[in-house]
Amino acid sequence: MVVQHTTSQINYQRVWNLAWPIILANITIPLIGATNIAVIGRMPSPVYIGAVALGVVVLQCIYWSFSFLRKGTTGVTAQAYGAQNYSEVYSSLARALLLAFSLATVVIVFQELISWLAFNVFLNGSEEVEALAKEYFGIRIWGSIATMGNYVMLGWFYGIQRPKLALILRIAMNALNIPLAIYMVITLHWGVAGAAWSALISHHFVFVLSLIVAFILLKKEQANANGSINWGFLNGIFDRSKLVRLFKINSDLFIRTVLLFIAFAWFTSAAASRSDLILAVNTVLINLFWFISYALDGFANAAEALIGQAYGAKNQIMFNEVVHKTSKMAIVFALVFTLAYFIFGTQMLSLMTNLDSVKIEATKYLPWLIAIPLTGIGAFQLDGIYIGLTHTRVLRNMMIVSFALYAIAILILPQYFANHGLWLALHIFLIVRAVSLAIPFQKLKNQLFLDEST
Repeated sequence: MVVQHTTSQINYQRVWNLAWPIILANITIPLIGATNIAVIGRMPSPVYIGAVALGVVVLQCIYWSFSFLRKGTTGVTAQAYGAQNYSEVYSSLARALLLAFSLATVVIVFQELISWLAFNVFLNGSEEVEALAKEYFGIRIWGSIATMGNYVMLGWFYGIQRPKLALILRIAMNALNIPLAIYMVITLHWGVAGAAWSALISHHFVFVLSLIVAFILLKKEQANANGSINWGFLNGIFDRSKLVRLFKINSDLFIRTVLLFIAFAWFTSAAASRSDLILAVNTVLINLFWFISYALDGFANAAEALIGQAYGAKNQIMFNEVVHKTSKMAIVFALVFTLAYFIFGTQMLSLMTNLDSVKIEATKYLPWLIAIPLTGIGAFQLDGIYIGLTHTRVLRNMMIVSFALYAIAILILPQYFANHGLWLALHIFLIVRAVSLAIPFQKLKNQLFLDEST
């Protein structure tokens, strides 16, 4: 893990080398659930598809709420990496895993309560669908430790700027899951249980593989002259101040993540309350939005790692270069996406659905989707910068402000502008997030390295 701080290294090629594996790794994240639904779709009844779909929704709600573990790990690790404090690089990994295991244990202990709330209060399905969905959930929930552990490992690999390792491991997960799902569901006729077991095994396999890779890196970087591993980093795992810092960072990110989840869930719920057609239209368009989000997040994630390195190294010149170059590349790609959606938007709608009624109605709202890369890029990129700095309290507070204004907008605007009002509220949410983060950043940027310059 040799760190060099010369500004000449922060060029567009280096940013791209970090960003493209992260983009691909991000895109693979929802593939486990999609694969399970695709394989189970070969079963003789739509009941099985509905059961897996409900099970996946519940698990996504749980795990998405804890996805902050990835971001929290990246910022802390990147700063230790930039400071060339390799013991802390591994201590930060151990602390993050300890937190992930603790949270996963809580989820497993309360799985019956979670299942009851999900399938009896929030979700509605036929008795047969819910019974199978509970079976799917009951198997996959035992993968909580591996799933949350994989979030940590993903963030750690980003923090030490090894995104290709993260990509390889995500590909390995899907490479194992796909044949396992086909074998267990179709060959063994295990149905919904087979889909759940294939996902469970794949997550555990990749988590163990990630730990092995981390151990190999540890052995390579921390070995003494006689070849034995220096386990001194273990002494720092339970450092009280660092544990408190980790808790604060992740609690801030948890609040931010939950509000973000509620915002998009509210958008879908508001669409559903208007009509089945509007729900279908917004679902198609929002899925195209997620593709943009995953892609542009690659540059935000690259910023996390490089900003963390610069801040850990106390290198202001490098910091400014990272902010400038990652943001410039993100803006360029946002413009590319805007142009692509402008030119090929109707063709993309045809790929998502063959229902003419949905395509015709979706075309009316396509301009809102075309504009999203431009209104969203500021929020995405500033998120990455603040996470790299581990200034997560600002992220939390500005998300609260943004969500409050979004709530007002989504309650009022649809009354006057129907579905256009929903999309306007979403754009307001993205713009307010960007503006509210940009304002304190100007002051923060001038103070970051003040102690080093005086």
